[in-house]
Amino acid sequence: MSTTEDHDLKHRFAEYSSTTSTPDEAFALFEEARGRCPVPHTETGGGFYLVLDYEDAKAVHADAERFSNVPGIMRPVADRPQLPPLEYDAPEHKHWRSLFTEAANPQTPARIEGAVRADVARLIDAFASTGSCDLVEEFAVPIPLYALCHMLGLETARAAEFRRLAEAFIEGFNDVEKGPIAIGALMEYGNMLVAERQANPREDYLTWLGTAEFDGRPVGPMEIGLVMVGLLVAGHDTSVSGLTSCLYEVLSRPDIKQQLLDDPSLIPAAVDEALRLHPPFIGFFRRATEAVNLGGTQIPADASLQIVWAAANRDPKVFEDPEEVRLDRKPGRNRHLTFGFGAHACVGQPTARMEMRIALEEILRRLPDIHLVDPDSVKYEFLGSEAQAITKLAARFTPES
Repeated sequence: MSTTEDHDLKHRFAEYSSTTSTPDEAFALFEEARGRCPVPHTETGGGFYLVLDYEDAKAVHADAERFSNVPGIMRPVADRPQLPPLEYDAPEHKHWRSLFTEAANPQTPARIEGAVRADVARLIDAFASTGSCDLVEEFAVPIPLYALCHMLGLETARAAEFRRLAEAFIEGFNDVEKGPIAIGALMEYGNMLVAERQANPREDYLTWLGTAEFDGRPVGPMEIGLVMVGLLVAGHDTSVSGLTSCLYEVLSRPDIKQQLLDDPSLIPAAVDEALRLHPPFIGFFRRATEAVNLGGTQIPADASLQIVWAAANRDPKVFEDPEEVRLDRKPGRNRHLTFGFGAHACVGQPTARMEMRIALEEILRRLPDIHLVDPDSVKYEFLGSEAQAITKLAARFTPES
């Protein structure tokens, strides 16, 4: 590679930002850098390094001492409370995580699976006779929201208000004016829900949260509010994006769809492949606590790094045919980093996978000829805060009589 080409690549990375590019453009730039510049640097967003190589990304995740989650997982750092448990290091991280794992743990999928399947069936009922639908708004959006309600013990009739608050928060996540207002509204709503349970206890998470302890003392309004913010943000928009990606990858590839119709046991593999190819966030940030060499690049102390899952998940050294959906990458052996790795791995990943699996199972069973109206026109968009998603997914099918 010539010096001129290397200089051009370095220059383009110096100007790279998810706010001024599309996901397709970003992925093309990441791929161009693979093997040539595995830890490039951008001057945007306050300046940060991008970790593109799978092993480097995994190493950053695994080394909590040299790579801190404080002051936050987004850049630039906004003036808002830290989001638990992601934006805390040990030992505070352990205390926060314990409040989340009561709601989202390995037993959660089995506990709420029946309710989620009923939700999915009801949603399909609503459009099955029409012959067409928008799979995002009419299907992918409500499923995780209802699932979160089941996890918390919240009536699904209140899901609409929950969603409105979540959307406002995501939109203003790193906005200096909108962010604090949105997070304050979510925290107030969460405390109101817990106060209702304190007055009228039930056998649910909201009741438990009102009586829980945090580092040996009773939880207070701040902890309750931030836990509700964390659960809503992690449990809704990311799952909507992940489910939409599953639907897109399956319905835009007739061969994959037919394999799943013939053998539904392959659906979990399809779910993981969609998550590998299209992480809802292209990556979160860390701060180097000391000078460190990563991928041949010297990272100074206090520098910011973005762990770019979107690039690491397509590393050909780890994933054969990385751009392809391969159903032989079995769950458990598909080592993608979309849910993170190590101490900060997503506590809700078993539940998210369950939601996506059931959605695919039911829609393929009920509407086996479902297909996308114009799959070639479907594009991912950056939605702010390093999030990427498909916002509309029009589909047609033979109406149920």
